[in-house]
Amino acid sequence: KLFGFDIFVAYSCFKMNTCETSEQPTSCCQRRCQNPCRMLVAPICAFLLLVAIVVAVVLAVAHNSGGATPTPSPPPPLPSGPLRGLAYAPLPCIAGTCKEQLPNSDVMQIGYEKQWGNGGRNDLNVIKKLGGNAIRLYHSFGFGPRSEHGSFLDAAHDNGLSVLPGVDSDLAIHNCTDFDCYETVKEVIKTGFSLGFAKGKDWHPAIHTVILFNEPDFFANDPKCPQKASWCRVKAAISALDGLLAAEREANISGSVNLTTTWSFAALDSIDGKCKNCPGYFGFQDMLAVIENASIAHYKPRTPAKDLADSFHKRWVNALNVQAPWGFVKETITKNYGPFGNRPWFIGEFGDLGQTHDILKNDVQAMHEFASANDSLFMGASIFQFQTAYWKGGSEMSFGLFGLGKEKIADTEDVCDNKGNCCKWPVYCLSTDLHWLPADQAQRADAIAAAWNGTVTGLCRNATQIIV
Repeated sequence: KLFGFDIFVAYSCFKMNTCETSEQPTSCCQRRCQNPCRMLVAPICAFLLLVAIVVAVVLAVAHNSGGATPTPSPPPPLPSGPLRGLAYAPLPCIAGTCKEQLPNSDVMQIGYEKQWGNGGRNDLNVIKKLGGNAIRLYHSFGFGPRSEHGSFLDAAHDNGLSVLPGVDSDLAIHNCTDFDCYETVKEVIKTGFSLGFAKGKDWHPAIHTVILFNEPDFFANDPKCPQKASWCRVKAAISALDGLLAAEREANISGSVNLTTTWSFAALDSIDGKCKNCPGYFGFQDMLAVIENASIAHYKPRTPAKDLADSFHKRWVNALNVQAPWGFVKETITKNYGPFGNRPWFIGEFGDLGQTHDILKNDVQAMHEFASANDSLFMGASIFQFQTAYWKGGSEMSFGLFGLGKEKIADTEDVCDNKGNCCKWPVYCLSTDLHWLPADQAQRADAIAAAWNGTVTGLCRNATQIIV
């Protein structure tokens, strides 16, 4: 029945040759069938039947959709499986050019689009074709401009890349009071939401994990940290977590992304002393200790303790940076991982310092295989790093997959800082000729492509490179 109208009876009425029946139907259509002008009424019954069917279909659709206008389809999900990431901080500096002024480090800003976008060097597509599925950044929240960042996230998503943006570690040194970073991180995260890190009431779908500081164990070297105390690094990390949760609450953003801090591979003691000379995983124990008792880090959380602990246990993953070969890292972490239960972990920077092409390739393949096991807590790794850090020099010259060639592709748009200071920079082509490294270590991009079953693309048209 539909609005009291019996569709079956209507259909029966239409099929009747006469209405000579002892039954007295109660439907309007059936009563009309008893009219002597039934040859005229039959088409009317058929029309009413058609209307009833159409109304039924419309109501069924409205019921299934809740009566609301259909929303656009969500973006396609990013690839699942182990992280195959690249650490990405490609400042447009060649040897000797950035000594007086360093470009702003927030490479997600729209001013750098000629580096990462498809209208320029197209770094994001280069990473995709290498076989990568993720990109790890460092200065996404902090000293960058208040300009939109959604274009980078959209472009990464279009290339199938998960994004791991980072809160700038320099905030803890220059903006936080006694390493209490609650207010500072809350404000930069809220600003980030307005610049494209949020879509509707959720984080942008490209975002995989937010990194709350890179290697905060080095905060011990700051003069404001008394006697290189361990509480400095732990207070910065827990207050950053607290501040991010507050930003989500105040902006009404769903807490849907992973959270972490990337610790160095230094052999340190954890803040509670339960872990002695623990390379990297001292930080894993630090976070367990401070969640249980925040006062151990001289900190009083603003988020209720239960809510803070719930968010930590649901969203926190462990992470560390390493330069050592994979075999050593794997043995060191896995044999000591018992206290950390079933919490996933990943490598935020995998350097493989001084290793040959074949060792680097085999290490990256082995990491992927280990992360692919059904029972593995290991999430994968980000390779350190996309481009040679010419402006740092020294040992940092050993890690880039790509150098810069002499061929100028374009100029950036205005690359700005948070004070409105802007400058344009040349964008050079990419080169795999890392001639300053020993020959058997110089083909890093080829090694990664071989490990990930990818290809090296986007290179200079001529085999030229910047002379260092």
